[in-house]
Amino acid sequence: MECDIRSLKEAELGEADRVARLSFGTFLGLADPMSFFGDADYIRTRFRADPSLSLAAEEDGDFVGSNFIANWGSVGVFGPLTVHPDFWDNGIAKRLLDKTMEIFERLKTKHIGIFTFSNSPKHVHLYQKYDFWPRFLTAVMSKTIKSEYAMKDGQEMISWTKYSDMQKERPS
Repeated sequence: MECDIRSLKEAELGEADRVARLSFGTFLGLADPMSFFGDADYIRTRFRADPSLSLAAEEDGDFVGSNFIANWGSVGVFGPLTVHPDFWDNGIAKRLLDKTMEIFERLKTKHIGIFTFSNSPKHVHLYQKYDFWPRFLTAVMSKTIKSEYAMKDGQEMISWTKYSDMQKERPS
């Protein structure tokens, strides 16, 4: 099988979104992998930031993965890099990274950063092949809010105001 890495087309954003949700949700063991990202439009916003820095992986005519590059002058980041679970461990992520590094070299990027699953030897090892090493690890933590904190006497403790409902202040 031949894997082709090329520019992502706008018409493929739906498929790129599907593969991203499926790959992250599957990796994290979600009962419904497609629920990953919720209602966020993560893939389309990355594409729209700079479509020319969006990559697609295609194998035998099937869309199997993508990666998104952000260029901030001398600093660059990439991701999410995703591969359809049916195609994991076939070198597709490596092919996407090869092309990603070529682009960063062409852009003369001096510093490249990524976020990955630091608890996954598979992910860490892949990125170490490209000389990425754990440095500033970000702990992603969560806490369940107890109902007594969320509500008081049936009223929300936090009040929200729509900007449009606010009284307009006019200069005197």
